[in-house]
Amino acid sequence: MSEQAYDTAIFHPRFRQFYGESDLYNFGFWHDADGQRIDHPGEAARELVRRHIAQDPNRARARRVLDVGCGLGACTAQIASAYPQADVIGINYSSAQIDHASRLYAGPRISFQRMRAESIAFQDETFDCIHAIETAMHFRTRQQFLEEARRLLRPGGRLILTDVLVEKPTSFVPHENVLPTVRAYRSALEAAGLMPVTVEDIHADTTLPFVRMLKRNAMAAYARGLERSIKGYVIAVAEKPDEL
Repeated sequence: MSEQAYDTAIFHPRFRQFYGESDLYNFGFWHDADGQRIDHPGEAARELVRRHIAQDPNRARARRVLDVGCGLGACTAQIASAYPQADVIGINYSSAQIDHASRLYAGPRISFQRMRAESIAFQDETFDCIHAIETAMHFRTRQQFLEEARRLLRPGGRLILTDVLVEKPTSFVPHENVLPTVRAYRSALEAAGLMPVTVEDIHADTTLPFVRMLKRNAMAAYARGLERSIKGYVIAVAEKPDEL
């Protein structure tokens, strides 16, 4: 996706209204920890970020965390609120989005930098945890990003992703990123030298209610495209093995 097309999608007034000016942009997780249904896209998007954060049991000890594909910065700020001792860095290839994020969300422990996920300009073993919230399917390539994540993580550090499963390329998933099953996703993590902890398909709690909400908001064409192309939606956790 070109930078211009990416910005058009993120800043489109229709989607800004849909998400309630939350500065979040993901499919969302549509029930809360008590099992109660969530009815607003912005709150569902925040719940998805909360689910990401919950996959890292070492938050209190983390000192440096990376949010890859940080969008407009709200997810990075939400992540930072759960890592009390960590510096949290959001990266994105869009200069307009980095400007927005820096203006609204940067602070003593939160910063933003423009860079691509396939070539991240930090030293080896820099981060305790890396989050990639519904972004890795866009990277050219996802596999290159997974290898970068392994390089950047400290031994025992975690990579946490939400991502889609597709059987063929789409307008938002290039052919080199096609992974059709949970097993294929686990294999991709292993091929990058990462140890899968869990790869869970949460399609029923993410894509499907998101599609229903799009239809309720007169975005049926977009909804039909997602229904046809997305076969699964995973939350994946992998660790960098301790060095022998």
